[in-house]
Formats: sequence, C-alpha cells, structure tokens
Amino acid sequence: MNNRTGEFMVFKSKATILTTAGSGSLWVFNTELAGYSTMGNRNQSSDGIAMAWKAGAELTLMEKSGLLRIAGGYKHKWYTGAGDASYENVTIVDANGIDLQAVTEPGWGKKSQMADRSGRTGPWADIRAGVLSGKYKLPFYGDFPAMKDIERKVTWDLMLGEESTTRIITSTYEEAGFDPAKDLLQNYNLIEGMSLPQWRETASSGIITDWNLKTNLDGLYAAGMQLFSPGDHSFAASTGRYAGRKAADYARQIGQAALSKEQVATEKARVYAPIKKTAGLDWKELHAGIARAMQFFCSEYKTESLFNMGLDTLKEIEEKWVPTLFALDPHKLIRSLEDLSMLTHANIVLQASLARKASSRVLDFQRIDYPELDPAEWAKFLTVSQDNGKVKVGERPLGYAGNLKENYETYNKDYQGVFKG
Repeated sequence: MNNRTGEFMVFKSKATILTTAGSGSLWVFNTELAGYSTMGNRNQSSDGIAMAWKAGAELTLMEKSGLLRIAGGYKHKWYTGAGDASYENVTIVDANGIDLQAVTEPGWGKKSQMADRSGRTGPWADIRAGVLSGKYKLPFYGDFPAMKDIERKVTWDLMLGEESTTRIITSTYEEAGFDPAKDLLQNYNLIEGMSLPQWRETASSGIITDWNLKTNLDGLYAAGMQLFSPGDHSFAASTGRYAGRKAADYARQIGQAALSKEQVATEKARVYAPIKKTAGLDWKELHAGIARAMQFFCSEYKTESLFNMGLDTLKEIEEKWVPTLFALDPHKLIRSLEDLSMLTHANIVLQASLARKASSRVLDFQRIDYPELDPAEWAKFLTVSQDNGKVKVGERPLGYAGNLKENYETYNKDYQGVFKG
C-alpha cells in the first residue's frame, strides 16, 4: 500500500527477498517520551517477519531479547554522549580530567568505556565504586581536544558527520557553538545507566536460510537484518547482493505463476478495513497495548504461565480491538498495518519462548520455572513456523551450516575468482 496516496498495489514475482529487518518497538512505545525508543528505523515494524510467518518460513532465535540499548525517551541515545559506537576512540575523562581508560581492565581497549553502562559489573565496576567513594567526579566527558587533530577530524567530521543518525547531532551541537577542538562532550552512560529490565528489544532473531540465503520455501529469500544473528551495514550490503544473485538465478529457471485473485481480494479487504469506519481505536493505542503486553508477560520474569497469559492477551487484542482500528488517512493506515505485523511478531516471540524450556545466558533468557543455565541438551537452535494456523517447533544443531569455506566454495563456483587479478 502506498503510504502517501493509499493506493493498493499488487506485485507478481518469481522470487522475493525479504529485507525489512525486525522490529524496534515491540516492548516500548510511548509518544509522550522525547525521542524514539530504538536505534532502528521507525519503519522496522515486523513486516518481513509477519510475511515470512504467514507464508510458512522458519524463524529462529525468536525467544531472544535484550535490554533496550539505544534511547528510550527517559534517557539520551547512545550517540548523543561521547564514549559509544562511533565515539569509541574518544578517551573518557572525569570532571577533574582523570583518564578513565587507565583504570579499566587490560585487554578491553577503548570499548571498555561502553561495556556494561550500568557500571555494576565488568570494567566499569571499579569506576562506579570510585564515583561513590569520591575518587572520580561526575559528569564524565569525551576529551575531543586531547585527540590528535587528524584523528579528531576523522571522528567528528567523517565518522559522525557522515552517518545519518549522528549528522543531526553534530550539526546541532556546532550550531549551538560546540567546537570539538576546544570543548569536551558530556557522557551520560553512568548517570543514566541501563534501560529498565522490562524495556526490551528483539535481539538476533530472524529468518533461517540455507547457503543460497533461501528460506525453506522455494522462491523466498532473506538478507540483511531480516536474517537471524545479523551484522550491521556491511553485512546488509553483502548479503543483499548475495541474495539478489541467488534469487535472480532461481527466477531464470521457472515460469510465471498464476495470480491468486482470491488472495488479492482477501488482502485488500484486510488492508482497507481501518478506513471503512468513521471512528474507533487509533494505531498509537494499539501499539502501546502490544508493548505493554510484552512488558507484562515476556520481559525480565519468564514462566510458562506468564507466556500463556501473554498469548491470551494478544488474542484478546486481535479479536476485540483490532476490528475497531480506525485510520483517517494513508499515514495512519500504514501505521495501523504495521501494528498488525507487530502483533503477529509478538505472538511468535511468545510461542518461541514457550518452546525453549531452559534458561540461557547466551540468549539473555532466564526462565524462573526452568532455572538451569544452558543445559547441554538445549544447545541448539529452536525453529518456529506455522502451517494452516498450527505452530510448528523444530530444531537445528548449532553447527548446521557446516564448514564455512567448503560450503561457500561449493555454492559459489560461478563467483570464485571474479574479483581476482
């Protein structure tokens, strides 16, 4: 659906590549908070996850979540305080100019300044203790003036100045008079600490694929952060190119499929349902309701009874409140449709959480009713999918991809040597 005109569009394809990432706001949504609740783009709204699920594709690591890393409305985004992400090469000092890098554990490097921002464990623990004893004075700062001129310019003008999420920050600071050659930049990490335990986000979950980046369904591929355990920008670029090459090869080998008019009619009715009313539930209320359900029933405290209560709550939302969704214009309609995708995503997370009857440190998944951490029999990937509305749980061994070098060469004989010489 065109979110500017409201036009309904139908696409026929021999192959489809899902690249819409996951969701950044399944657990947190409040329009009254300053800023948005996630690092991810606002359009990361579970659409690809929902499409894959409805088609019958396998998903994995759906039970994994983590504390909300970046922003949350009640605190700054990481990127607004020196010491994180693109700032990680900037030395952090206290209000008296003491270099905090010198008191972190050996081997952590500059990134020690961003590890465990609560300061309760890891290399920040001694720093937090020093603050409480008066040894170090808050606030902390990023010491840009102490950097070599070329390093400072690369960090501020290139790394930060050319990244979309930070360019607005650097330009705003400069317009207000900030000069990185003269001024220190405040660091908020220890002051604001970590997110609340119920403020979570999906972590590493996504679609499972083979060596062609093809799902278990012929013609359906995935790339970028749509894949499970993805990387960042370069990962998205490389897997996107790879999946495109494989999908194109597949498309050359098959003929056109017939268009399902019944499917189109059903989808069109679903998409336009919120505009057939003159009043009803706004998309913001539905999104907030989904987020609260996830906070209550699938956050820090995890038990089978809580998961089932969560599923019952989401079912009530779907049956009682979704039919009342009202959209006044195309913008609100697209937000309403995103909510429906997130509702599907939330259901998947709860189903996967029910299926993993063990706690896992790696997955940041602690079940009160199954407290043993990482028992050997649960060292595996759980997969979830659905077939005609029935949830199917499967598993894959951790090393199911096999030997990386051998398999890459086996599946890419046409690509080897292309960039040599």
